Amino acid sequence: MLRFCGYWLYATSIIHVLVGVWLYAEPLVAISQNGFFNAVDPYCDRNTAFWFLMFVPLLFAIGQLCCWAQVKGITLPTFLGWYLLATSIVGIVLMPISGFWLLIIPSVLIVIASHQSKSSNTSISYKA
Repeated sequence: MLRFCGYWLYATSIIHVLVGVWLYAEPLVAISQNGFFNAVDPYCDRNTAFWFLMFVPLLFAIGQLCCWAQVKGITLPTFLGWYLLATSIVGIVLMPISGFWLLIIPSVLIVIASHQSKSSNTSISYKA
């Protein structure tokens, strides 16, 4: 289940990069032409491009964490799923036409996986 979440988040982050470069080509070129250092503020279009693309490493890292936890047999903390779900809900409310909808599936699956692991650990500890 966590591996599926990881792959889902990998795909979402790759899509985010592709859409970001496509949507924000002009501001990204302007940032590059200004030499990157202090090239974002106070330009609104550059801020939008920057934050759109800064979300990608976080998505990819959470995806990688999911895959790593699956391989290691480690349970992710429930709060990670809840934070991801809260982020997606706030994003959906503020921007219904966005990719925030894509975060619902992995966030719910992280919460479910965490609860299933706690249930199985609890039942094992009672048998011991």
